[in-house]
Amino acid sequence: MKKAVVVLGALLVTFAILGCGQAAPARESKALMGRAEPSESRAAGEPVGVESGPGNSLALPQARMVIKTASLSIRVKDVAASFARALQIAEGSGGFIQSSSRYMEGGERAELTIRIPPRGFLPLIAALEALGKTDAKSISGEDVTEEYYDLSGELENQLEVRGRLFQLLRQARKVEEAISVEQQLERIGSNVNRIKGRMKYLETMVGMSTVTLNISPDAPLAAEPFIDWRSIGRGFVRAAQILVQALFVALQVLLVAIPLAAILGAAVWGVILLVRAARGWSLARSRSPGREKKPPARR
Repeated sequence: MKKAVVVLGALLVTFAILGCGQAAPARESKALMGRAEPSESRAAGEPVGVESGPGNSLALPQARMVIKTASLSIRVKDVAASFARALQIAEGSGGFIQSSSRYMEGGERAELTIRIPPRGFLPLIAALEALGKTDAKSISGEDVTEEYYDLSGELENQLEVRGRLFQLLRQARKVEEAISVEQQLERIGSNVNRIKGRMKYLETMVGMSTVTLNISPDAPLAAEPFIDWRSIGRGFVRAAQILVQALFVALQVLLVAIPLAAILGAAVWGVILLVRAARGWSLARSRSPGREKKPPARR
């Protein structure tokens, strides 16, 4: 029982240390800069190595970490040739094509998304602008240095807590104690993986800038005529089609209505004849001599 109380007390102390570390990640991340492991130097605009010290597993950047992106729209005389040339420029500048597409419907045009190291970011934009006339251009940079520092401090805290939880797991004597510690280890492991994934994403985005290129034909816009004869012609054609359809419907109605009217008229005429004949026959019977009334005999 005393051992269980000691283990639970150690867990509470560990969680208190974790809360304090998360409340001030910036201070701890700055303290880590003096004892990070050496890393390979990178070009300007990319994370570079810092001074290292024994016993530390993190390496924080000295330079600013900036995610650079650009969007460029140009007009060219030959879209296909400019598209091929843009591919060559991207590959020759040390970058690669992340995605590309060409469209023929509604006029030929093309789109490219290029990833390139920061050192070739501006030279690539200048080379692409030289392919034609620039319609629009935008360049932006997102500074993620502070976020990276915070993530580094949080990761350091999580790793320290995980190490202490492993010590508690080795000292556990009961199944309940081991299960409780393993649950905490699982939670800490999930946090570590999340932080590492975000840091890896930031490093990747900072290490390779993104340039989006839109290519469209430099064709002069056709002058709009005062009278659109094509639209008028299409209107006449449509009116003629409607008139023909109406005549066709009327003809179909006549073809059906005339025989029906003839049959109905013959039937009515026959009924009239029969009625007349019946009246004549009845009148003739009433006027015949044999059917005249005789006067009553006198007594």
